[in-house]
Amino acid sequence: MKKLLILLSFLISFSFANDLEWSESFQSAKKEAQSLDKLILVMFTQDDCSACEYMKDVTFENETLAEYMQNGFILLEVDMYDKKELEHLNVYGTPTTYILNQEGKKIGRQIIGGATAPAFLKVLKEYKAKSNRL
Repeated sequence: MKKLLILLSFLISFSFANDLEWSESFQSAKKEAQSLDKLILVMFTQDDCSACEYMKDVTFENETLAEYMQNGFILLEVDMYDKKELEHLNVYGTPTTYILNQEGKKIGRQIIGGATAPAFLKVLKEYKAKSNRL
């Protein structure tokens, strides 16, 4: 019984370990990015998108990736059908991710589709390096 309780407490603490903080709006993401000197990661999603769910439930649960995202980016999730202030970004399917500078201008191309944590981390590092050269 003691082993079961230890395992249960470990699983509960692990499930809350990688709760990413997502910004409420594009405007608040820009303000936060400027004040914290971070880039903005915008992920467009939609209901019933299995790749979106994979990103949220599997990819973003990777501790290394979650820490990198939280420390280096202001995170913003946007429904692809409700992207009022982000109409200038082309979104034809989900998930589609853009990396934006602090003024809200895109850096590089969009990231289309789901990915494993190591692959997504590699791409984010490339975009971060690219933004440092601009």
